[in-house]
Amino acid sequence: MQVLIENPDVNELGYIIAIANLNDKHDRSAPSHYHWKILKCRMIIFSNSSILACPDKNDLKQVHIIFNKAGDDYDKLNSLFLKFSLVQDGAIQLVTPEIFRLCFHYTMTARLAPVWSALGDNYLINNRDFLIQRGPQEGVQFDISVDEKDFFPGEWIRVLPSLNKAIVDESHETLPEVAKFKSYKDLRRHWKNIHGYRLPEEESTYYSIQFWRGEPLLYPKLCVIRNFPIVTPVPKSLEKMIVTRFLSCLNSKMSSFLGTPLIIKMQTAQFENDTAAHAVSSTILSETQNVSLCTPTQRSRRS
Repeated sequence: MQVLIENPDVNELGYIIAIANLNDKHDRSAPSHYHWKILKCRMIIFSNSSILACPDKNDLKQVHIIFNKAGDDYDKLNSLFLKFSLVQDGAIQLVTPEIFRLCFHYTMTARLAPVWSALGDNYLINNRDFLIQRGPQEGVQFDISVDEKDFFPGEWIRVLPSLNKAIVDESHETLPEVAKFKSYKDLRRHWKNIHGYRLPEEESTYYSIQFWRGEPLLYPKLCVIRNFPIVTPVPKSLEKMIVTRFLSCLNSKMSSFLGTPLIIKMQTAQFENDTAAHAVSSTILSETQNVSLCTPTQRSRRS
């Protein structure tokens, strides 16, 4: 089951790193410096219901904190820093998807305990007394992912159609005046004529994308993705239908090339240890698994 939680506008959120003073008097429940930092993080979480926070897993003193810039969260945080002996390290930063995921995950598990007790990173047990009770326990397995609508400067992304990796340099609500295209219509024609993509008629936001060399290039938002596409296996029946549709289009659009007809050679599945190969130019498939296209050179070698 997939559950979607509406996130606040990332542009209204701020992210800061706090450094915990570990030389003050420890609470007896936190004898080590690492545990003392964790306790300070949890005290901040339970002192302000509006913020998200998590202790850094590697740095001994760092605590990550996300707050809403529109309200008075930042002022309250400064008061809590004085109370619990922490200091802000650096300026307010943009919230990245990974930082949001980490802070939301830690804050959620902290607030749900002990009604829902955490086991590892992906399990919650719905029993405050599960430590002393035997037998099966009710719980949930979960995974948190952040589906952010916008990209932010400095974020690594991938662009279509190449899927090359690059960095977001700047975002634009409208087509910038310095762009090489005078209008969105020109940009649509560019993507149609150069890449074969049909952009929608409605204009969206743009991003200046910086590759490893050269000047930043302008991309429409629809052609920028955060991660490499996920390849999902499909049932055999659907697989045959998709391959049939692909070969039908291929046969229609490229029925011949280099003066010779397109020949599609399909290898049928093995039945009772018998295999057969059939050269076809139609779009009918029968138990097709592997498809190879014969070039004129390959055909001449067989003659």
